[in-house]
Amino acid sequence: MRILLIGASGMIGSRIAAEAGERGHEVTGATRSGAGGTRVADAADAPAVAALAAGHDAVILAIAPPRDGSEPSGRLLAAGRGVLEGMREAGVRRLVIVGGAGSLEAAPGVRLVDTPGFPDLYRAEALSQAALLDFVREQAGDLDWTYVSPPAEILPGERTGDYRLGGDRLLTDAGGGSAISAEDYAVALVDELETGRSTGRRITVARADLASNKALVEEFCRAFYNDKDFDRARTLLTDDFANHHPGAGTGPEATVKSFREQAADRFPAFRLEIRRLVAEEDHVWTYGLVTLGPDLPASVSVDIWRIDRGRIAEHWDVGQQVAQDTVLL
Repeated sequence: MRILLIGASGMIGSRIAAEAGERGHEVTGATRSGAGGTRVADAADAPAVAALAAGHDAVILAIAPPRDGSEPSGRLLAAGRGVLEGMREAGVRRLVIVGGAGSLEAAPGVRLVDTPGFPDLYRAEALSQAALLDFVREQAGDLDWTYVSPPAEILPGERTGDYRLGGDRLLTDAGGGSAISAEDYAVALVDELETGRSTGRRITVARADLASNKALVEEFCRAFYNDKDFDRARTLLTDDFANHHPGAGTGPEATVKSFREQAADRFPAFRLEIRRLVAEEDHVWTYGLVTLGPDLPASVSVDIWRIDRGRIAEHWDVGQQVAQDTVLL
């Protein structure tokens, strides 16, 4: 893939360039100053962006709002407008944006930037990133865009190759922390660039841990089995998801098709009540009660889920119908 990376010399941009290059992608770096041998371009200059983007497969916008004391929103929005116009002129559709965390929800309906403890030093920058997200949502409907928000803290660190994925909610760990290394953020962003699984929306990433793996499985089970929100459930599975349930097939589409045919369409009241979760390394075990509807037999199910880079990669299960003398956990 040929990638135009605008902001290639920054803390995050340089790591994206390294990650994409290691995977064999051809990266054209661009900055305002030409630092590090990058091409010189102002993201707000649509003709310049078009000239650089021509012949590329995707554009990554990895610039930070200005930190010189000036009002940052105008300049960041000008950059966003220039990139969109330049991409259209060059005929490039794929856009991935390094976004901000301030617009993530810290609680339902409450953005992180609006919480009492948010640092004043970063408020204007966070609001400018939020404005860019709103602008892209309104103006980039003809492009295949993804806005990738980091967690509350992103710093240089270790590349583990693992991370947790989310949507519009701030991701936190069991202790309330919200962090990722810049290296693992780059892994997640390049993964999204390659797969295009989250086009047309904002996603967020954070450091993976056992609690986040458990939360991922809980979210999938709720969306898939109980809410029948198959669009959301698909995004939580890897493209080569292996469901080892008999007849389930491989991949998200085959998994949805099999479940609908075997259970959801036949038993609209189908529900899975998770009663126990255990996590170890990259595996999660669940023990749950499966109900099909009133006056229909119930079952207990033990499921094993393997997690890979914030998505579920494999699933095994074994079940047993509940009898009169069954002892439930």
